[in-house]
Amino acid sequence: MHSRLIALSTLALVATLGAPASQAQTCDDYFNASKDLAQVVKTALDAITAKNTSAQLAALPAAEAALNKLAAAEVKAEVCNGNHINAYTPAQFIELSTLRAKGLDNGFPANLPIVKQPNLNQGALAYVVGWIKFEQGNFNAALPAYDKGLTMFPHDHNLQQEYLATLIRLQRYKDVVIYADKILGNTFDYDDDTRAKIYFAKGIAFFSDNKLDEAKDSLTAASRYNLTDDIQNYLDQVDDALAKKKKN
Repeated sequence: MHSRLIALSTLALVATLGAPASQAQTCDDYFNASKDLAQVVKTALDAITAKNTSAQLAALPAAEAALNKLAAAEVKAEVCNGNHINAYTPAQFIELSTLRAKGLDNGFPANLPIVKQPNLNQGALAYVVGWIKFEQGNFNAALPAYDKGLTMFPHDHNLQQEYLATLIRLQRYKDVVIYADKILGNTFDYDDDTRAKIYFAKGIAFFSDNKLDEAKDSLTAASRYNLTDDIQNYLDQVDDALAKKKKN
């Protein structure tokens, strides 16, 4: 998918499978239900990719109705068919595999293989609903969509970044910092570009809240992971503001 920032750069979220369900799902149920959801997500994604506002608005009711039917509960790894462990997200697969490699108990039978499953489309559904609401300028409605997606998939990078972007638009700068610190400390599969975006969000929040030293630290960290023109522009603004403050 796409990201808008405000300045979290372009994201890439691939719509695959999802499960529209009002009650708990398990193993194959996730994938069987997801087939019914795939077209809803694809229609919304196509409209987003085309930047077609009318098509986005047309796709929203079905997507929002499907999201409302989803249970607000984390999709957790589980034993399936008695012969393997389904890890539904990269974070789950990394955590379970790392514990096993270190000889530590990961909560599952040690003799069963851990299998990374295709990404479920519940997260993509929350993403498209949030995205379209955001594009409408309805940030207060976008946030709950992203929040529900993060309840299901707490470590989804795309949802995390869009959640931060929405908080910034709502001028909830303290919440931006709190959430950024939370995910930086609890999500372990970021690449450098993604980590840069999260530090960048912190920097924007601190700068917008006139906390210049903290903004400088966060933006400097972002620049070390991936120095973009946007990050450099904010760094320049912070340096100018710090120089003026020093003169005064």
